Amino acid sequence: MTGKESGAAAGQRPVGRIAYLFGSDRQHGRAYAGGPGMLNEGSTDIRLLRSDPDDFVRIHIPVNFGRLKLRPALGGVATILNLITDADQNPQVLQWADRVLKPFSGRVLNRPAAVRASTRDAVYRSLSDLPGLIVPPVARFRGHPPLARAAVAQAGVRFPAILRVAGTHNGHILGTIPDVETLLTQIRPDTIYLLTEFVDRPAANGLYHKIRILFFGDVPVIRHRLVSDRWSVHGADRERVMPDRPEEMDRERTLLAGGMAALPPVAQATLWAIRARLPLDFFGIDFALLPDDRVLLFEANATMSFFPLSTHPLFAYAGAPVVATARAAMDRMMAGPDALLEVA
Repeated sequence: MTGKESGAAAGQRPVGRIAYLFGSDRQHGRAYAGGPGMLNEGSTDIRLLRSDPDDFVRIHIPVNFGRLKLRPALGGVATILNLITDADQNPQVLQWADRVLKPFSGRVLNRPAAVRASTRDAVYRSLSDLPGLIVPPVARFRGHPPLARAAVAQAGVRFPAILRVAGTHNGHILGTIPDVETLLTQIRPDTIYLLTEFVDRPAANGLYHKIRILFFGDVPVIRHRLVSDRWSVHGADRERVMPDRPEEMDRERTLLAGGMAALPPVAQATLWAIRARLPLDFFGIDFALLPDDRVLLFEANATMSFFPLSTHPLFAYAGAPVVATARAAMDRMMAGPDALLEVA
């Protein structure tokens, strides 16, 4: 195991005895290799929110972990933050992580088993019965036509539907598919797909919106409320669309300042119900509010990023103040009871 990622000598442990767990199914190598160039696909950047971002020991699990003779030494670690957060991208590494952590008696934030249960289709099955929540059905299948037909029918997905390769994010979709026959022309037998029922939800002004809330333990932090003239709302839409719509900026500013309490009571209850239902310690929820205050879920998982932030002066309210709130929540999550113990 290396010391701090910033360059401490091997074997040196930081004062906080915090370990970060990294890994990727695409990376082969040594278990303890570290450094900024390491592949960590299917991860999140929330570790950068810690007040002391360099105070950690790095544990890196490559996909060839089973052939390695060395194993991480965890005797001086009190808390492990699992940053292998995408089950579709890194299923093998998550299985190895389960084995590595099995004898560990300290705190583990986002245990690998909880991450493995956070795929889009698993989240749909877990949350679909919650009152006040609309969760579009999701079908998972390998790209064989008979398998695709069966999965779509079993999940009850109606068309049009959004097709994506399992494990992709940031709006990377293959398209909005109008019917099952078109679907069968778009798939390949060597690929696993997710098909999500499309729910159109423009506001009266023709704009779409997306709210992101992050849970750090039981502390919720609202990251943004973005609007777009397109149904797939993403960060680039902020500076493209919002400067000409000051009323939408005011809505976001109010929401960020008020936090969870600024949402309608029905929506608050629904989000807390999601928090209680999912077994993750930290994760994000992307959603929209419907006119009747129900929550339309886009996704809920631990792979959501916090950065980058807009540097446009019009959106200063969505920068440093939000970072300060999230940093306090991150520090509070990490400073659990075990983190205060003196570990030899």
